[in-house]
Amino acid sequence: MKKTMILLVILLAACGGNKHANFDSAQVNYVTNDRLESITVSSSDIGENEEEAIFNAKKLAFQNLFFRGISNSPFNKPLIGINEQTEYKKHKDYLNSFYTNRMGTFITSSHESVSKVKGGGRLARIDITINTLALQKDLEEHQVIKKFGL
Repeated sequence: MKKTMILLVILLAACGGNKHANFDSAQVNYVTNDRLESITVSSSDIGENEEEAIFNAKKLAFQNLFFRGISNSPFNKPLIGINEQTEYKKHKDYLNSFYTNRMGTFITSSHESVSKVKGGGRLARIDITINTLALQKDLEEHQVIKKFGL
């Protein structure tokens, strides 16, 4: 029952709109990178419970990497494109599958802390390291982005 509930929360969060669209970039900050193979960012977001808050913070880090870029980092330009709505429509199946099933495979490490917020929700703050080399290859393989140099 608990696994079903967690899966339902993840699916709803992945399919639902982002409630914090105006503040996304301010919620994700560059920490460090290992050449162009990985990037570590600090991300925070809220949710109704601990699992949802952590999921939202991780998703927010990827959304910034995909559609906004990460300021002051080697990944300051978006990996997919700046028009999130257009790109999401073009690659809906890939992105839905990515957020619900595959996002974790590109996370090499994460440190999470969760605190209570007014109204009973939770705020997750995470430092997350993303394997950007593998992520770019996956985006190329699924024809979300063009191969480098083509």
